[in-house]
Amino acid sequence: MTRPALFDLDNTLVDHDEAFRRWAGEFADGHGLDAEAVERLVALDGHGYLPRETLWTSSAAPREVRDGLTRLRTAGRRVAIGILLSDAEGR
Repeated sequence: MTRPALFDLDNTLVDHDEAFRRWAGEFADGHGLDAEAVERLVALDGHGYLPRETLWTSSAAPREVRDGLTRLRTAGRRVAIGILLSDAEGR
């Protein structure tokens, strides 16, 4: 059985900006960040065009995340970052 993969590169299936803003708000709440941090993440995201590694290694990411990524790269590991939203309602 073939299992297809869908890649929505033009916001046809999911409104990326809305989904990312919702995720950024949840991320900020979970890490004690304020609304300014959400806006900074949204601006850095660039409508989904900024590579995830660039986003997470920017100053918007918590220091622990940046340090962890640096340690992985220094150890010769390849790093891939993705964001998973379970459904359109954010559950």
